[in-house]
Parts: sequence; structure tokens; C-alpha cells
Amino acid sequence: MNDQSKFQSADNSVSHVPVAENSLNFKSVIGKFLAFLPYFFISIVISLSVAFLFNRYSTPRYLVKATMLIKEKNNRTGMDGADGFIQGMQLLSSSKNIENELGILRARNVVEETIRNLDFGISYYSIGNIKKTDLYGNNPFRIEIDSNHLQTIGGDLNFDLLGNDEIEIYSEDPLNIFVPNTGEIVDSKVKVLRQKFNINNDIVSEYFKFKLIKNDPYFGKKGGQQFSFKLNSFENLVNEYNNNYEVKPINKLSTIVEITKEGSWPNKDIAFINMLCQTYTQRGLADKNRTTQNTISFIENQLSNISDSLSSVENQLQLFRSANKIVDIGSNGANIMEQLIGLENEKSKEELKAKYYDYLFNYVSANKSYDEVIAPGAMGVQDPILNGLLSKLVEVYAKKKTLEISLKESNPMIQETNNTLKVLRQTLLENIKNIQAGNKLVRKDFDERISIYEAQIGNLPLKEQKLLNMTRKYQLSDKLYTYLLEKRAEAGIAGAGITPDSKILDTSIVEGKTYPKTSNNYSIALAIGLTLPLIIIISLEFFNNSINNHSQLQQVSKIPLVGNIVHNTKQTALVIANHPKSQVSEAFRNLRSNISYLSGTKSGKKVIMVTSTVSGEGKTFISMNLSSVLAIGGFKTLLIGVDLRKPKIFQDFKLDNSYGLTNYLIGRADKYKIVQKTELENLDIITAGPTPPNPSELIMSAAFYNLIEEYKKEYDYIILDTPPIGLVADGLDIMKHSDIVLYVARQTVSKKNYLNLINEIYANEKEKNIGLIFNDINFASAYGYGYGAYGYGYGYGYGSSYGSGYGYGYGYGYGYGYGSQYGYGDTEIETKPLWKRIMGK
Repeated sequence: MNDQSKFQSADNSVSHVPVAENSLNFKSVIGKFLAFLPYFFISIVISLSVAFLFNRYSTPRYLVKATMLIKEKNNRTGMDGADGFIQGMQLLSSSKNIENELGILRARNVVEETIRNLDFGISYYSIGNIKKTDLYGNNPFRIEIDSNHLQTIGGDLNFDLLGNDEIEIYSEDPLNIFVPNTGEIVDSKVKVLRQKFNINNDIVSEYFKFKLIKNDPYFGKKGGQQFSFKLNSFENLVNEYNNNYEVKPINKLSTIVEITKEGSWPNKDIAFINMLCQTYTQRGLADKNRTTQNTISFIENQLSNISDSLSSVENQLQLFRSANKIVDIGSNGANIMEQLIGLENEKSKEELKAKYYDYLFNYVSANKSYDEVIAPGAMGVQDPILNGLLSKLVEVYAKKKTLEISLKESNPMIQETNNTLKVLRQTLLENIKNIQAGNKLVRKDFDERISIYEAQIGNLPLKEQKLLNMTRKYQLSDKLYTYLLEKRAEAGIAGAGITPDSKILDTSIVEGKTYPKTSNNYSIALAIGLTLPLIIIISLEFFNNSINNHSQLQQVSKIPLVGNIVHNTKQTALVIANHPKSQVSEAFRNLRSNISYLSGTKSGKKVIMVTSTVSGEGKTFISMNLSSVLAIGGFKTLLIGVDLRKPKIFQDFKLDNSYGLTNYLIGRADKYKIVQKTELENLDIITAGPTPPNPSELIMSAAFYNLIEEYKKEYDYIILDTPPIGLVADGLDIMKHSDIVLYVARQTVSKKNYLNLINEIYANEKEKNIGLIFNDINFASAYGYGYGAYGYGYGYGYGSSYGSGYGYGYGYGYGYGYGSQYGYGDTEIETKPLWKRIMGK
């Protein structure tokens, strides 16, 4: 059996422990997270606190919503009288395109009219420590400005209540000064300095004059509160609200629309949305009433003309009857007159239509807007082609007005609409000309038929002829007058029966708060509080190349682990000599027991080389205490400081470094002069001596190795504290002349790649007795050791209390638990703070 197999089979071996790997890894991972539990708690508390402050002091935003029904076109047909007149009017006015109406609701001129109807001219605020609150609808005071005096605009004018109706007015930001009557800005960037006033009097200064009216009789009695108000320009208000709300149907097939607005001041938004709906409804009614009024005006003009003619004919008829003593017309004449009046009555209606056609032709020819045209049905014209063309023209014109709300005149959609209007207008004019020609033929036909009966009148007596003509004119005018009166009455009835094409279904209400989303923010904060430490842990694992625990050391090296040296909290490095019952001392006793299995035999002289990769891993600390524990164990031991560049041993043992190994190697001292005795029996030391200019040449000289051979005759163990092999090549040559090589790795200091060189040496020289020492183990700070990762135990004659003990006299075992338990001795546990772990310190 070779040396390595002997070491691996020894009872006190610590390199291969029969623990289930999956269970170990899982518990190691759990241990890492449990070690960070305080940081998870702190992170969650901080995150939730930030979310609480954000939710409390952010200016909230609310969603305000109203719903409105926009009525569709009424398709009633086949009606007479007032209902028929209304139907004729509706051919033009009741055709509603939902997209056009949505555009009208978004129109700037609708917003302007809405703002004019609201009392948004002055904004009132209450000022808190963090934020200010709009007091619209709940303000304890109001301001009445003097329009003939200069006023501030464009910013807040603040005032503090001092108590007893005293206030102090000032501005924090520069303001503009303007003349209310003209709106002219006469000065800008004026800052109002603090001035005191009594609110019961007019408040007057160079830049403002107003009255403060109390809505609350107790306002101003107590001090300590802060308020402000701001005069808003009409243009700024319109810009603030225009395009700052949304209008959309509740679904594609519905004419019910939702009007929503999101803002920080819900009372103002409620007032705005309600007034917007009212403004839109009133505008629709006004458009309908204007069309009705135009129709009535046209009829009244005709009535005025006929009224004069009717009165004149009636007077002439009265005079003729009185002068000629004639009351009635004969039966023959009465029959002729009846036929004539019937024909002339129909002809007069056609003449009225002819006048309407002339009006319509001139209106369409001269106007570029078509929203005030008199409908054909209002004048008894029931031409479907004319009605269809005129309705289409009005509809396309309404579409153009909607597009102009958001598009420029040069936009292709508006250009296309203009072309459509041009074609429709020309087609309509051609249709009117055709109708006029047909109307002219109809009137000519009536004239021809009337002339036949007029010829028959010539056969009657002369007086009877005159009476018949006068009576005919009177009755014709009377019937036409009556017809127009009926039309005017129908128009009046239609006007009285006009109802809006929209209906407010639900006035605006606050739907809910949209910002901040309180529950979402707490959820996000909780997620961040949990995720941030998790990211830190993962980052530490991913980016940290340090060896933090026993399992990581075993993962990067197959070299047997012969010793685990716990963290030393004592003030001295000579722990064995000064604190023999400490945990560190017990660890070195266990190391002493394990070393005998690396040499291949339990007897014989042994040269033990102690080295590491870089400085600071504790090889000198290991060398001194290993030498001490061997000496205390009864072995005659020599400790040689071979690190000629940075000698340290003499400092801890308080020895003279003026003579040492260097002096011997350069031939200025013999082997007896350089050996120094210590307070420990069986322990001698050779210090490094003065630092030479050529340490590598001296160490690699034959004189050094001959010296080692000479001392092997006198000592049981020779401990060589050598330079780090990762920095200089001295140690690599010394290995060839050593029986045992102890390679030191220090927790959180040694990097995983530091062991590449010694691993390569171990792989290429299997017969070499190399062992690893894991130094400066801090159970609480090492991820793999805390909370159930590993437990270590030392004791005389038994192992740890949490695992199986191995060894001859000293035990070492594995278990699961927190910390370590020893047979006796001081507790040596220190927790490193997080920042040190992150920085690798």
C-alpha cells in the first residue's frame, strides 16, 4: 500500500467523508441563505418603508368617468302634418356618425366653451409639509380681484395664517404682472416679498388688489396654516384640458360613449367632465334650433308678401260689392271660379317650391358651410334624390369639420374630403337645375289649364267677370296664406319638440385611484426586498473566487486534507505555547496526529515543508504552532525560517535575527551558532537572518541541503517555513528534499485558482506526500459551515458530538449543526460583517 492509500484509509482521515453529496449540497445552500436572514429582514423592512413613504407622499391621481348616449338616426317615414315636418327637418340634422361626434367632443372649441362655463379662473390650494392640495369645491375662502388693478398671474401667491385675521403674503417663484381688463402682461419675473395684511380689509399692493371672502367664518382666527391661490389665464386652462381626456365608445357596435379623465384633482375633473357633456348637448340643441329658426324666417318672409296682397284684394272686393250691389256670383260663374281656384292654388304651391329651389341653389353656390340649410321637407319638397344629395353633402361637411379638429388643411384626408364635397356640391347644383326646369314645366301646364277657364269667364256678364276675378284673387291669396300659416305652425311645433341627440346616462364619478397603486407598490417592494439580498448572495457565489468552506476546497483539489485550523482570536500567534487548551491548539494536535500518515511510516526523521501560494495565507503561523505542538508531544523539533525575503519567526519568538540561515549559507557562521533555543523544551529555531541580495541562489545551493541532512541526525522533525511557491521558485526546489509538504489555504483569502500549481505537482508526482491545511476557519462567516453545513469536534479519545469520531486520541467528525463543540477549551468564533465578505477581507 503506497503512502497515499495509507493516508486515505487511516481512521483519522478527513479527506473523504461518507456523507450523501446531494443532501450536503442542499443543506449547504440552505445554510448560505440562512446566514443572510438578517439582511433579508433589513432589506424587506427598508423596501416596505420606502413603499409606504412613496404611497403616502406621492401626489395621487384619480380616474373620473361619465357615460353618454348619442342617439342614432330616426328613420320614421310616412308622416303628415307636424310629424312630417319634423321628419323633413331630421333628414339633415339627425344623421349621426359616431366617429364625427367623438371628434366634436374632443374639439378645442368645445373645450373653450366648457372652460368659459366653469369657475376655473382662480385655483385655491392648501400647502402641507410635503405636497399641496387643490381645494376646488371645498375651499374655506375665495378671492375677488379688482379688474381695474394690476394682478399676478402664472404662479402661486402664497399666504400664511398668522391668527386674528392676519395673513402674510409672499411668492416663492417669480410671477407675471398683467392688466385683467386687457390681459396685457406689463411685467414679468416679479417676486412678491413678504407683506402682512388683515383679511377683513381690501388687500392692496403694487402688484395686486383683491378681497379675501371667508367661506368658513372661523377661517383666519387661528394661525399655522398655509394656503395659496393662482390666477389662471384662459389660454393656459384650455391648453391644460384640451386633449387631456379620452372619449371612446364602450364597444364597436354601441353609441354609448365613455368620457374619462385622469388627474390629481378629482373635484375639478368631475366638474369639467359634467360641463363638457352639457356643453356638447346644448350645442346639438342650438344647431337644431338654428335650422328651425331659419325655416320659420323663410316662411314669415313669404307670409309678409302675401299678407299685403291679401289685404289689398280684400279691400277692393269690399268696395266693388258695395258699389255694384253684387253679393254672390251666379252658379255658372261659381263653377268656373271653383276650378280656377283649385288650379291656381296648386300653381302657388309650385311657385313656393320654385322660390325654395332658387334659395337652395343660391345657398349651395355661395356658401362653404352647409350646416344651416333649410331642409326640403320643411317646404313640402319630397324629392328623394334631392334629399339624398343634400343629406350626403351635410354629412361629408360634418366629417370635414371633425377631421379639421386634429388635422391640417394640407392633410391628404382633408384634401380627399374637400374633393368629395366639390363633387357633391356640383352634382347637387345640377340636380337643382333639373328640378327647377321640371318645376317650370309644371307651372306652365297650370297656366295653360287656367287660361281655358279664364276664356270661359269672358262669356259671363262684365260685372260678374270683375267680381269673379276679385273673389278668385282673394281666395287664392287666402288659401296660400293659410298654407304658409300651417307651415309656420308646423315649424313652431317642430321647434318646441326638438330634443337633444345625446343623453347623459351617468354623470362623472371617481372610478378609483390610478396612482400610486398602493398594493402593487407594496408587492414590488416586497419582491425587491427579497430579490436584492438574493442577487447579492448569487453574485458573491458567482464572482467570489475565494475558498470559503471545506466543500469548496475539496472541489478544487484532490490533495488530502490533513488539518483544519480554526480562526485565532488571541493576541499572540504562538497559540500552542500560550493557550494550550484553545480550539486552535486542539486543531494543531489533530494535525500532529494526521501528519504521521503522510510519511509512509510512523517512525523516522521527517523534513516537513510548509508553504502556500501567496503571502498572507498563514504558512508561518502554521509552521510555528506545528513545531510547538510537535515539541510538546515529545519530538525533538527544529524550525527553520527559509523565507529569506520576509523573515517573521524571530519576531513572535522574540529571537535575535542578526545570525541565521543566511549567515551559514554565505560561510560566516557554523551550524551550531545559528541554532537558537526557545522556552519550549525540544524546540529549536534557526531564523532567516539578514536579508541577502540573492536568496534564491542561497536556498538552491548544496550547502543548504547538506545542512538539512546534518540536522536530520539530531532532530525528529525539521519544519521548513518556506517562501510562497506562487511568487518565487525557491519552494519548488525545496520540495524535492522534503518528506512531507504541507500546503496552506486560508479561508476567504486563498483563491480557487491558487491551488492550480500544487494540484499539478500532486498529479504529476503521486509519490510525493502532500497534504492540505485549511487555515483560519471562521464557522459563523463561512457559508458552508453556518447553520447545518458542517460541525467539527475535537476531544481526547472521542469525536465531535454531532458526528462520528475518528482517530487515535483525537477525533474529527462531520455533522450538521451550527458552530463547533469541543471536548474542552475556549470558544473561538467570530462573525465577519457583510462588507468584509463582499470585499473579500
